[in-house]
Amino acid sequence: MKLYLKDKSNIVVIGGGPSGSFFSHFALQLAKEHSRKVDITILDGRDFIQKGPVGCNMCAGVLSETLTRKMECEGIVLPKTHVQQEIDGYYLQTQERGITLHHPKPGHKPKIITVFRGNGPRFSESTTTISFDDFLLKHVTSQGAKVRSAIVEEIDLPKNSEDLVNIVYKEAGVRKKMSTDLVVGAFGLNTALIKRIVGKEFGYREPESVRTCNAELHLGHSYIQQRFHRTIFVFALGIKPIKFAAFIPKGDYVTVSLVGKEDITKANLVEFMKHPKVIELLPKGWSLPKDLCICFPKIPISHAAHPYTNRFVMIGDASISRTYKNGIESAFDTARLAAHTIFERGFSEEDFKKGYYKSALKLLAQDNFFGNLMFGIHDYTTSRKALVNAQIDHLTKCQNAWESIQINSILWNMVTGNASYKEIFFKAIDLRLHFTMFPHIMYAVIKQSYANRKTRARIKHTEKLKFLKESGLGPLENGQTVAIIGGGPAGASCAIALKNLAKKRNITIDVILYEHKDFEGGIEHNECAGVLSQPIEHIIEDQLGIPFPWHLVKREVPGYYLHTDGSVIKLDGEGEISYALRRIQFDAYLLKKAMEAGATVIRSLVTDVEIGKEKVTVYSETKHIRADVVVGAFGLEEGTYRIFERETPYKSPKFLLTILTKFHPKGQHHELENTDGYIHAFLPSLKEIEFGAVTPKADHYTINIAGAKISSRSMDEFLQLPDVLEMLPKNFRESLGTLDYHRGCFPVKPAKHLFGDRYVTIGDAAGLIRPFKGKGVNAACLMGIKAAETMMHVGISKEAFKTYMNCFSEVIKDLPYANTVRRFVIWGAYYGFLTPIIRIADDHPALRRALFDSVSGKKAYREIFLDTVSISLLLRISATIIRRLVKRIIRGRR
Repeated sequence: MKLYLKDKSNIVVIGGGPSGSFFSHFALQLAKEHSRKVDITILDGRDFIQKGPVGCNMCAGVLSETLTRKMECEGIVLPKTHVQQEIDGYYLQTQERGITLHHPKPGHKPKIITVFRGNGPRFSESTTTISFDDFLLKHVTSQGAKVRSAIVEEIDLPKNSEDLVNIVYKEAGVRKKMSTDLVVGAFGLNTALIKRIVGKEFGYREPESVRTCNAELHLGHSYIQQRFHRTIFVFALGIKPIKFAAFIPKGDYVTVSLVGKEDITKANLVEFMKHPKVIELLPKGWSLPKDLCICFPKIPISHAAHPYTNRFVMIGDASISRTYKNGIESAFDTARLAAHTIFERGFSEEDFKKGYYKSALKLLAQDNFFGNLMFGIHDYTTSRKALVNAQIDHLTKCQNAWESIQINSILWNMVTGNASYKEIFFKAIDLRLHFTMFPHIMYAVIKQSYANRKTRARIKHTEKLKFLKESGLGPLENGQTVAIIGGGPAGASCAIALKNLAKKRNITIDVILYEHKDFEGGIEHNECAGVLSQPIEHIIEDQLGIPFPWHLVKREVPGYYLHTDGSVIKLDGEGEISYALRRIQFDAYLLKKAMEAGATVIRSLVTDVEIGKEKVTVYSETKHIRADVVVGAFGLEEGTYRIFERETPYKSPKFLLTILTKFHPKGQHHELENTDGYIHAFLPSLKEIEFGAVTPKADHYTINIAGAKISSRSMDEFLQLPDVLEMLPKNFRESLGTLDYHRGCFPVKPAKHLFGDRYVTIGDAAGLIRPFKGKGVNAACLMGIKAAETMMHVGISKEAFKTYMNCFSEVIKDLPYANTVRRFVIWGAYYGFLTPIIRIADDHPALRRALFDSVSGKKAYREIFLDTVSISLLLRISATIIRRLVKRIIRGRR
């Protein structure tokens, strides 16, 4: 039904920031134009005349030229007392070059101003009221709006559109309730209330967001005027994850604003402030104070879904906003659209959809598509020194050339937001511009490449090692300490290798290994099938120098059965034997050998890590230690890898989920001793499952599945597949409802930034393994050994650990082939063409061998492909796939 404002209707605006004030302004104006009396009440618990975050809406505080023009057209003129700085231009600073940007219209003086959203930084000594948000509230109060200092706790939307909206709020510590005709949500992303709106039945989904960083630096008015010259400095320094940064002058302060693709932390701010190009702008000897006014607000990077329903609409950044730019102007635009919709159409769900949401999508959201393209181009260009240097050099030398004017216009509009992203994008892809700049860019790229090659040739490896050693990051020396987090195969192998190498060098190093799990306690800690494949004996005995634990082997595995839907092929190992055992016992064995080698094991959970220039501090539940280097062997345990992600640039590997269960047959059905020991591998057509396996052990079967989105339901479906039931004992069906499931994961892609100065990751935490192969333990042990060799012979710096990384270059090169195989298997299982390929392998020895090598992990995928593929085999497989797909299409039409 239609809902219209009547005389004396009540509108409650939740949020007293710009979007709430702008909406109130437009609503009161439109009420006069339509000769209606409306009662507008703004609820906000924040006091904008307070200093610091308590009175601030946490924003960089730049009012663009287009926004100030729009405000003046509405009669909203900001007093001079509230203007912190009038801005004449921008300066773009890249990694090596910088350039002044000016307005595209020659001689035009831009009206860009900077403000404080609250009443200034936390430690400001100013006594005057300078808050921009407070000014807007006073403006709408003078127009007739009421402002109440209240915190809204709940919005109760009526099921019947004829009923009013109930609001529960707290005012002066007292919980109160009010009813209203219409609620306007102007409370933004940085409030707790938004999470309660997400759960409402009308389907609101908040925008995706990232945390930015704003910090206020007190540099003094005279220094700022002398150094910054009414200029905003914009930085593209290639510091990950910072997308761009800015220095914004405001009176006695400079606001540092950092924006990234992911959440920005204080560590990112510290790293940014240490960059030489940033230090050049600061007073000599200046450093970040301990008492710093700093905040980490969220900004949207997408738009909200369904931010409206009957009697309720959301505006500002919790609804639709321009990506990375002009948040206050977006609040102005969405407030105006919402107000006009309410007075000219109504405030039903349908009215908001047609009058407000579609218009806002067209104005802002669709333009953000081009914005994301432009920021992608910007990131690519600024990350390549030769490319950006060539453009800046040309702009500096040929300021009046047509192409220089075009590039200046593009950059100006990007940093100021004066033009739509769409307009900027089409100007940036202009063919004439690219043809003109191409020779300059190519010359610069060739020149830079040649210079880089000469530079690399001059730097000798011995000189690097000498420099690293002098910096305290050379090979481990007598008396130094290594901390290893995680006592699985990777951590234990690293500890054993370190102790062995130290003994050979006749030095003493302390190896302290943290492991909070009790491997000998009989609890299943590791969701692993427990199959060790070759050359595990060589790794354990020859490289680690310890006996292979034959007493732990429950079963020898001579080969595999590979099942597709309704088809199976036997893959013999031709004498190559794998070993089935309990992973928990194997882990306990290696950890015991590490202790025998001289490593100290601390049975405690690591709670934090600090990586400094000279030492590493590891905190745990029982004690903390200081070490010279830390080794992350923590697998994919979220709690620990989050610690590393917070302290270092490390990002954990992408992974697949795995679910494992065990079945212990009893009585007359205990036929395990009569089985041939082969592992049954399955490639089912179940959509969520990428592969599964049934592994016979001494007294039980281990059953596991893997996939990106598997669940317990996936395991239930897998266990009821006819092929699975056929190879398990007859009484297995009786146990289906009583099996225990264990969930885990394994990496399918290497981690990002898996090493740095004084830290390195190994095992699953590093992800340097060939995905979809049973080689996790082998790879973990090898990573531990190679990391130890690097620390003992090369060093503990980021540069040194490149040697460790290079040991696994073949694994990294093999990843594209592995991912291709993975996609082929997923599609093949789904579309049903794996079965005929299996049948081809029955009489094709090379293809059969390739299947064994793929399943067992004996060879790299690239090697398998090159050894197996021939034109005749490709034609045969292609014909099989085409026939299968044609049959599927014909069946579908019937």
